Amino acid sequence: MPLNYPVLYRSMDARADAVVSNAVATAIADAERLWAPEKFDGVFPVKGFGIRKLSAIELGGKSGTSLVGPYSYMFMWSVATASAWETYINETLSDACYIVITGVYNYDATPDVECIKIIADGIEYPVTYLNEMYGWDVAVAYFSHPIIVRPEKVIRIKGKARTAGQKHLGLIGYTIAKRSYLINEL
Repeated sequence: MPLNYPVLYRSMDARADAVVSNAVATAIADAERLWAPEKFDGVFPVKGFGIRKLSAIELGGKSGTSLVGPYSYMFMWSVATASAWETYINETLSDACYIVITGVYNYDATPDVECIKIIADGIEYPVTYLNEMYGWDVAVAYFSHPIIVRPEKVIRIKGKARTAGQKHLGLIGYTIAKRSYLINEL
């Protein structure tokens, strides 16, 4: 029997919805334990904590430094050396938020970010090769195993591109955070 273990799912793959839903539910359950007696209160929480799409702020971006993408935020990354690993995100999360990274996308006209490596909460994940998604109708992929990063933990993402210059790479995901964090005008 051949081994069929995908790392990336196409955006239209029905399996992606189930995987994302499970990862979000897992993060919410963990947050309810960590922030007890606070409870999850949805998209517009009036008490407790809630959820929104991942924003650049959680990962070290500041207003105006990231391009808004259709799924989340697309991060601008200046690659100094072609075909070399470079860190483009290195951030410690707030004590009031979790992030759930569910996928990646790249809408550059000629995308050449070959792969990424995520180190989150002390766990070093295997390299994720992105070339497969560039052959799809849209360069959007969901991880078969989303990454949940707990409050006050470090997330570092490295990437490697074939050429030097300005690159755009978007992360798909969610922020699960206390109401005070979600309503703050950052």
